[in-house]
Amino acid sequence: MTKNENLVFWAKTYLCTVLLGVALATIYVGLERPIYYWDFAAYFDAFNQLGALLAESPVRWLRQVKLSIEADDYGTAILAPLMPFHLLFGGSRLSYIAGVITVYLVPTALFMGRMSYLEAVSETSPSRSWLVVWIAAFLYTPFWAATLRGWPDIGGCLALSAATYFLWKSRFLTRQPVISGIRVGGYLWLAFMLRRWYAYSGLGIGISTALFCLLQAAKDRDFRALLKAALGGVCAILVVAGAALALQHPLILKILGTSYGDLYSGYKTTLASQLDQVISRLSYVNWLLIILGLCISVIRRNRFSLFCAVASVLTFFLFTRTQDPDRHHSMPIFLWLFPAYVQAIVAIVSMPALRPRWSSVIIAVAAGFAYLGTFLPIGRQLLSPVSYVFAREDTLPLRLDNLSEYRRLIDDLVREMRPEDRFSVFASGSVMNDWLLSAMNKDLDPHIEWVCQVDSRDQFRPGALKSKYVVVTDPPVTHLQPGAQICVTIPDQAIVEGKGIGTAYKRIAAYRLSGDVKGYLYEQTRPVSKAEVDALYTEFREKYPGWATPEW
Repeated sequence: MTKNENLVFWAKTYLCTVLLGVALATIYVGLERPIYYWDFAAYFDAFNQLGALLAESPVRWLRQVKLSIEADDYGTAILAPLMPFHLLFGGSRLSYIAGVITVYLVPTALFMGRMSYLEAVSETSPSRSWLVVWIAAFLYTPFWAATLRGWPDIGGCLALSAATYFLWKSRFLTRQPVISGIRVGGYLWLAFMLRRWYAYSGLGIGISTALFCLLQAAKDRDFRALLKAALGGVCAILVVAGAALALQHPLILKILGTSYGDLYSGYKTTLASQLDQVISRLSYVNWLLIILGLCISVIRRNRFSLFCAVASVLTFFLFTRTQDPDRHHSMPIFLWLFPAYVQAIVAIVSMPALRPRWSSVIIAVAAGFAYLGTFLPIGRQLLSPVSYVFAREDTLPLRLDNLSEYRRLIDDLVREMRPEDRFSVFASGSVMNDWLLSAMNKDLDPHIEWVCQVDSRDQFRPGALKSKYVVVTDPPVTHLQPGAQICVTIPDQAIVEGKGIGTAYKRIAAYRLSGDVKGYLYEQTRPVSKAEVDALYTEFREKYPGWATPEW
């Protein structure tokens, strides 16, 4: 195949993959109710804000992106390549998701898929195994889970894939160490710039590189290679540090002055729970193939697969020291497990005792079932008798049951509130939260008194006790482990039970929310007293001794 023919082949492959990806996204988004909140809405809203700003003033748009790179924890630079989709197709949810798929997900799947395939095949492997690897890469559920939820973090995986490629191509920075180090450092910084938590992944792949380089040098007794690798590593570190300090100086100062372990302690559970969360994001069939692939990699000495697997494990342990890995946080973990997955696929399709066509079909069907069962309600229902083919943790389209009850709540708030009145929501989960009500009716925004949602991050905000109206639930609605959101649960229970601060409120309406949770609207009949605030903070201090009672 000539260079031009190769270019045409990959252009066609990319285009076909994008069209299939957008078709799947269209089905998924069509099943959602267009009510997005929290992180499901954050980057989607920023996509629309940046798109509107670009159409109005490209200079101001460029300045805004620059300022975001410099200082924001949730930088908007990752959205800059998606702007053509906003200009051409508008600011719909589908336009946004299609942009992430086209710009980030498909290139990542093809890049990592092809790289893994080339390292897994041998001279006797049939070339047709690439088709089934392409299917497996395209339908790899960890890439899709965060993307369909509206998180563009797959962009960081594309940068990590490029860093992995140059690390491997340079044989762990021992070939052309200066150029290779600059390239790797540039891509690692790019991943960090797009999403700052990719710093853990950068450390994971860096440590894995050092380990494999040391092992190879010891095996070959080539200590000059260690000096070259050290030079390449220094170049990579200088590039990362130089770019971060030059372009993100305010953010770096903020990071250095923040204890993220304390800040995100509410998001952290036990190691067993963290492992279970990661395991639940792939089907048992997928895990079986990954384990099989690692075993085959050891036998066949596929060092690329093993190198990536070590980076995956290190990333997991480094990241989980701070918090539990959510869908988007676990993507680099699964990215670097993918080469082992491919090694198993190639080995199965190449087995002389099996018919390659039938083994390819079985693997492709398994990948398809994993996708259907993880993302589509009908797929999960139909495949429930063979649930081992899809992930235990689903990522189904976002929907609310009993939507009419939510609309009735909003209508009651709008009717009852005067222009100066405010309301607070003592609930923080998918069933009820203040962002959800805001997403359903933006006219409520001027009236919302935003409350604490995560103890370790927010602490209790006493201003919520001065709101004329409050929304509470029975049972209390939270989204973290028990005890991490007492700033929600304690006031909620006090108001529902009419004790302590709850004696200052009267119930004026009840609602049947999603999941048969009971919701209530309360009106404050008198100001909450200082004694009641003191009693509330006495309860808080049983867990958080540092929480000081505010002046009242």
